[in-house]
Amino acid sequence: MDNNQFSAGGIVINRNDGLKVLLIKDRFGHWTWPKGHIEEGEIPEETALREVREETGLKDVRVICQIGIQEYSFDHEGIKIHKTVEIFLVEAFGDEEIKAQEEEIERAEWFSAKEALARIDYEGSREILERGLLMIESSC
Repeated sequence: MDNNQFSAGGIVINRNDGLKVLLIKDRFGHWTWPKGHIEEGEIPEETALREVREETGLKDVRVICQIGIQEYSFDHEGIKIHKTVEIFLVEAFGDEEIKAQEEEIERAEWFSAKEALARIDYEGSREILERGLLMIESSC
């Protein structure tokens, strides 16, 4: 098993009716953003959009800019895994209904920026979300 994993994800915003941030509740009960493994032949931006579309059902989404890279390690069946996740700011357009991918996530929901910051709980994720929100104000 490869001990290094590479993923990409998207912090999704919608500005239709004030700024909203989309978070998903993962299968471990944590609020986070859509993300997943980079497939062969994909670039990270494509992975981020694919994961957003698969996990939330949103179709009209575009990458605005890269927010940063998150790195962490965890144990899986006695093997230490090092994960690198490239995170992008993604904008959703229109008012599409969220259709959470039930086999992957518990649910998906729009929050105000303040609510999203209060709910997100993985180590280091709040700081990345804060950085993304600041980038919106400065247009990346």
